[in-house]
Amino acid sequence: MNSFYKLKTVKVQKDTPEAVNVAVEIPEELKDKFRFKQGQYLNFRMMINGNEERRSYSICNAPSEKSNTLEVLVKLLEGGRVSGYFNEHLHMDEILEVMPPMGGFNTSYHPTNVKTYIGLAAGSGITPVLSNIKESLYQEPNSNAYLFYSNRSMNHVLRKAEIDKLVEQFKGRLKVVYLVSREKHEDPVFEGRISAEKLEQLFERYTDIDIKDSTYFICGPAEMIKGIADYLKKDKKVPAIQVLFEYFTAPDEENTEEMSEEFKAIANIESMVTVIIDDDEYSFHLNSKKESILDKALKDQLPVPFACKGGVCCTCKAQVLEGEVFMEKNFALTEDEVAKGYVLTCQCHPTTNVVMLNYDV
Repeated sequence: MNSFYKLKTVKVQKDTPEAVNVAVEIPEELKDKFRFKQGQYLNFRMMINGNEERRSYSICNAPSEKSNTLEVLVKLLEGGRVSGYFNEHLHMDEILEVMPPMGGFNTSYHPTNVKTYIGLAAGSGITPVLSNIKESLYQEPNSNAYLFYSNRSMNHVLRKAEIDKLVEQFKGRLKVVYLVSREKHEDPVFEGRISAEKLEQLFERYTDIDIKDSTYFICGPAEMIKGIADYLKKDKKVPAIQVLFEYFTAPDEENTEEMSEEFKAIANIESMVTVIIDDDEYSFHLNSKKESILDKALKDQLPVPFACKGGVCCTCKAQVLEGEVFMEKNFALTEDEVAKGYVLTCQCHPTTNVVMLNYDV
């Protein structure tokens, strides 16, 4: 199972006044544990004002860059305890607790492929999208990529220096289109946020894009992701396997404080839940109508992995080996993973008298 490791910061550099690039060095003895795929993220654990805080940040690197560091970008959020620390107090040579890379926001590449990859990003959503786009260009010399990237203004464009260098590096193969929502552009097509309507305008402008056969990487506000993904799959008939997205936060329409009708409908039972963590078994009793499996495990001080606790990341992923559970929300696992019995334990409640889950997956 994944644990936290102490890594040293070797880069703390402002990207914009509201965001900082942070790189941690991966020592030789941890290279295998920190091997990663494009689009994955790192979990950080910190003590701030006496409270343990955990946050996930996407990796900016692409595996083909073969760096001995892993870099994330942290945008300052209003009232953000961890983002505030990273942006205002973090310094070089500081030791951070970091969990090995996780996440499934990626696809497979092959050198003989001739494809088009399209990145659709807003704000800090650029990080996993850019990682995927870079890797596609490195791995597939005959493929091309587009990046449609939305920000409030050109002064707020994150990783712009790197993006512009990539345009030169992959000349003719990477087309970058910046959109701005709070300043004028000489061409109105490039004003506004990325939405289904805006994407329709962009497709009309860039007619060389084979819409149905392209692969899409989407990351930004939840509303944007949902709207674009639905538009591509329903209106443009793009196969779902080609529409990849990563949520940073749960969709706003989801009310996390009230039980769903589906949850209300499950039977009220007492269950014996067993979890496997680092080859050790731990068991506890849990009522199906009470806290989630993860929350109960944390209450019992079991060494379970977690980060967002909102069904957005995969940190608390486990596989159901016996019995059945009800998963309230899922913004991270693929349909294939769910079919194989994987669940997000922060969202799970037992629905049979005996349940066994394995975190060592």
